[in-house]
Amino acid sequence: ITDWKLQKEGGAWNHCSSSVNHGYLRAVIIALYKKGFTGKDIAASKIASKSTIYRIIKNFKESGSIVVKKASGRPRKSSKRQDRLLKLIQLRDRGTTSTELAQEWQQAGVRASARTLRRRLLEDGLVSRRAAKKPLFSRKNIRDRLIFCKRYRDWTAEDWGKVIFSDESPFRLFGASGKKLVRRRQGGRYHQSCVMPTVKHPETIHVWGCFSTKGMGSLTILPKNTAMNKDGTNTSSESNFSQPSRNSLVTNNAFSSMMEHLAIRQN
Repeated sequence: ITDWKLQKEGGAWNHCSSSVNHGYLRAVIIALYKKGFTGKDIAASKIASKSTIYRIIKNFKESGSIVVKKASGRPRKSSKRQDRLLKLIQLRDRGTTSTELAQEWQQAGVRASARTLRRRLLEDGLVSRRAAKKPLFSRKNIRDRLIFCKRYRDWTAEDWGKVIFSDESPFRLFGASGKKLVRRRQGGRYHQSCVMPTVKHPETIHVWGCFSTKGMGSLTILPKNTAMNKDGTNTSSESNFSQPSRNSLVTNNAFSSMMEHLAIRQN
């Protein structure tokens, strides 16, 4: 016992990590116990506290090993059935926030934080993401797109080569249409340099363009706060292209209809 005590008090013991120290200590205590030393005898050497020595000996008697079993940890707040219920609540309305879900889950008998709730959803692969934007189609929109596709599904590449595709995009002259990120300190939300100025009716210009198999047409900038109508589209397209005829023109509405329907079919 004295030899092991000297090893502990020397430098070699202190240079070891905590887990190695504890493992070595258990091995020493059990080795002494196997040699016939009692817990009281081992405790007299003061290599460890009396309670630690008796606990190690007790665990060895019960398991027959000096290896400490991994603790099971705190029990889960929810059962598998309650986890399935949480998933169904989320899938019923995917836009529900974690706080709102926690309140509904609490009605089912589960008192858990929003953080725990997010971990449960993550286990099932449900990750929070920004919703994708997609045009809202009415029954008439869907029907018109189907009619368009069926009408032109047999067209060849040569037929489509006679078509001019056109579209336009709006651009605001003041302010951004999307979100803007700024870096600010706490309490500086409404500081002049941290806000994005807005106006109720910002001036907008529309830029119109077209293309075909023969190439791209030049961009046409429309007057402020005006948009291209069907007649205007035909006039602008004829000024940019000289080869295709008026009858071969597909307007921006028809083109967007076709492309949106193709996106639906692909999904």
